[in-house]
Amino acid sequence: MNNGLNPIVNLPYPKVNVLEKNQSFAYKLLDIYSGTISEFTAVGQYSFQSIFLNEYKELSKILESISITEMRHLKILGELIQTLGLIPYYVTYKNNSPIPWNSDNINYTTNYRDMLTSNIRNEELSIQKYNELISETNDQNIKDILNRIIMDEKKHIEVLSILLKQYDEDQ
Repeated sequence: MNNGLNPIVNLPYPKVNVLEKNQSFAYKLLDIYSGTISEFTAVGQYSFQSIFLNEYKELSKILESISITEMRHLKILGELIQTLGLIPYYVTYKNNSPIPWNSDNINYTTNYRDMLTSNIRNEELSIQKYNELISETNDQNIKDILNRIIMDEKKHIEVLSILLKQYDEDQ
């Protein structure tokens, strides 16, 4: 299997800046920050997979690289949430009730194909959430930040899809 794939988009991220504080929008960002399908979950999931697949050095490095990118997204979103006027706790809200993040959000499958399929699906769901958030703000700075993150998520889907195809061909 050729795992010499690069999951990194080599473009800068826009500076975290907002037109005005907006706690209501910051609360909406908490879901992609630390909800079930979120950057915090992605960091944990890719880290777990990188460790679990450590014997496959190239693949482990790809998953670790994706985890580091997701960590960068987590930091950017945390700064954005804070700039909008909210403390970036690892919590999301449903019906105005806080739901703390927990490790049950991570898919701990050890089946290689299931890992890749789950990762692709989670990246797709993340993109969908980011697009919904983009449509809910008029702040171009926020839109630019979220669109830049989407570029990374699309690159992750591309790399994970290639890995899945290679795996299926090798079986």
